[in-house]
Amino acid sequence: MKDTRLPQLWRLVLAVVLPLGLMLCVWQAVSMARSQGLERLGHEADNELRLTAASLRGQLDRHAYLPRLVAENDQLRDFLDHPEDPSAEVALNQRLDRMRELAGISDLYLVDDTGTTIAASNWRSANTFIGQNYRFRPYWQDAINGGEGRFYGLGTSSGERGYFFSAAVTSPQGRRGVAVVKVQIEALEAAWLDQNADIMVTDPHGVIFIASQAQRVLRTLEPLSEETRNRLLDTQRYANQRLRPLRLHHREALPELLGSPFESRRDTTSIELLQLTPGDLWQHAWLSLSQPLPDIGWRLHVLKPLAPLRSGIWQAAGLAAGGYALLCLLAGLGWQRLRILRERRLFAERERQNLASSQQRVRGIIDRTQAGLCILDERVRLVYLNPTAIALFGSPLSADASPEDSSRQPSAREGRDLRDLFLPAERHLLDRLTQPRSVGPLEVHGLREGVAVPLELSCSPLPSPNGPRWLVTVFDVSERRAQAEQLAQARDAFEQRVVERTRDLAASNTRLSAEVEERTRAERELRETRDELIQTAKLAVLGELAAGINHELNQPLAAIRAYAENATAFLARAQTSQVESNLRQITELTQRMGEISAQLRQFSRKSGDRLEAIDLTTSLDYALRLLHARCEALGVTLIREASPKLDRVRAEPVRLEQVLVNLLGNALDALADMPPERTEPPSIQLNLHEQAGSAGNQIVLEVHDNGPGLEPSQLVRVFEPFYTQRADGQGLGLGLSISARIVADLGGTLEAYPSPLGGALFRLTLPALSMPSLSIHSLATPSHQPTPSHPSMPSQTPMPPTANHSQEPS
Repeated sequence: MKDTRLPQLWRLVLAVVLPLGLMLCVWQAVSMARSQGLERLGHEADNELRLTAASLRGQLDRHAYLPRLVAENDQLRDFLDHPEDPSAEVALNQRLDRMRELAGISDLYLVDDTGTTIAASNWRSANTFIGQNYRFRPYWQDAINGGEGRFYGLGTSSGERGYFFSAAVTSPQGRRGVAVVKVQIEALEAAWLDQNADIMVTDPHGVIFIASQAQRVLRTLEPLSEETRNRLLDTQRYANQRLRPLRLHHREALPELLGSPFESRRDTTSIELLQLTPGDLWQHAWLSLSQPLPDIGWRLHVLKPLAPLRSGIWQAAGLAAGGYALLCLLAGLGWQRLRILRERRLFAERERQNLASSQQRVRGIIDRTQAGLCILDERVRLVYLNPTAIALFGSPLSADASPEDSSRQPSAREGRDLRDLFLPAERHLLDRLTQPRSVGPLEVHGLREGVAVPLELSCSPLPSPNGPRWLVTVFDVSERRAQAEQLAQARDAFEQRVVERTRDLAASNTRLSAEVEERTRAERELRETRDELIQTAKLAVLGELAAGINHELNQPLAAIRAYAENATAFLARAQTSQVESNLRQITELTQRMGEISAQLRQFSRKSGDRLEAIDLTTSLDYALRLLHARCEALGVTLIREASPKLDRVRAEPVRLEQVLVNLLGNALDALADMPPERTEPPSIQLNLHEQAGSAGNQIVLEVHDNGPGLEPSQLVRVFEPFYTQRADGQGLGLGLSISARIVADLGGTLEAYPSPLGGALFRLTLPALSMPSLSIHSLATPSHQPTPSHPSMPSQTPMPPTANHSQEPS
């Protein structure tokens, strides 16, 4: 076979030309997208420029008439002749204030012929204009000779930006003055905040007087010369402001964008690309469009950010690259198609030879199909009917005729109008069979030996070299009609069953509601039983603490007795000072005994449901005080390591203290059962720190002991209810199970591990409650937590060692 692939030279040429064409296509698309984007942005900026200019002129012109109107007021003109009258001054100030409020302006004041303000609407303000001399202001100089003036700048008293209108006032005696109206600039800027552009107004020197971005106010587009600064200082237009430049970077002028929309303003309108900060042009640059406002003396600038154009340019580049790639792909497919055509020529003759046999096979399949097939011409006349169609219309084959014979013998119905084979009332439905698009399926009734038979008919165009042809498919739907009737009867029966089942479901729902109420009552009783079980466990711990508390109380009682006997002897000797000292000691001892009993009473009370912000360190100190006597009796060395500042946790105080007492008591039980061969002293190590978790910070308390520890099988079951390794009668096995349940209710975890000290490690983790999010009442120390009556226990307290050690969850 002849090789149809490209020569090696052409392959090398395509490898060089295709990348160059891609770069050229992308570059051209980017250039067009940039030009179109800048042009669209320019039109948007022009619309906003014209609207803003009209709004700005309207806002200022709205108050331009006011100075002339005020100058005609008789009360104001009479006051020019008698400025020393206090009552007239007060009346005029009040009137000016009312006029200011009605007009919606900032200030309204009267200046005499010397430039001194003699009446003002802000006469009650600490920064009142009365007494201030404005002779240096151009608006006074323009109006004092009978004209009108306009001026913009910073107020010398208030320091606020304003636009000033002035008009001459002449008193009845001929004395001159000036009526001045001040409009605040902030009211003009408020309407610009919602626009999708940055707007600035500059004076002839390039000073930004109004801007939608507050940080650009009183900045300059270019550095000012000393002469300009001195001239501005003479008029006090900007007071003593520094007027620092913005340091704009003029990237590119765009005169080509000044097309037909700007034709009448080409000489006054400028458009360019500006960059306020160095870097990527499309990220930090603006399209600046500006035009002068000669009637006001300003220049209006509209800055549109270029960042939104980036996506359009990238999209254009992608489309250009995609189009180029598609074009190359189509070219490759075309070349591949040519190769295929060349190769197909080798098989064309063999295909023609196989066509005749294939047509014969297809004709055989059509004749043997179970669907009636008819071919129509453009006049809806039958050209061909297969044997099934002949049978449907009542002309079955004879018994001795084969399908091959029927394909060669024309039917008696061929050449007839198809519509003659259907009921006359339905023949109008068949008028549109010879349309260019498919028709059907239609349900009609055909005539079989004069009897109407339900048929389903579909028609679709059939390509043919003999002219327009349509293929009609006909099915006998008598059996399907019977099945549809049976289905309707079954549906009615089903709907009846649905009604019956709905009635049964309603009764079932009533019974289910009663069961739900019963379950709710059982859950409430279960919670009450669990709370009672927690209280019982606490009382069991109290029983274990009773011996230590008894020892704590015996020592103060013996001391009280000795001090009382000594006080009796000193009283008999009339040594009152010694008696007073002994009574003071007795008072301190009774106070200590009260604190000891208060700790027991507080631990034994029932817990509540209110969660508070709790300091875990304070709760740990309280639990250690409860177990202090037992620690001393066992000679346990206590090692504490804690972070200096820890967030609080949200918990119920009594339940949290019960968990801590259970953990510490469990460690003491383990150290009490240490075997005699152990020589190292018993010790408990407490690590309290804060760590970061996936859901926020967490407070972690680790309780280590150097007891016998827990086996792996015990670690799996240590938190199960009624699981214990202690002797019968010495524990219920509920302590750790209840503690784990309490910690889970507080949103934390309680876990058991082998300890590096050789014993067991119990890790308590609670979510931290950050200080800024707490309310004031939550941050207060809970009233039930007792104040420590003695200094905190040292980090390491040596105690005599004991011999026994066993580990079990109590």
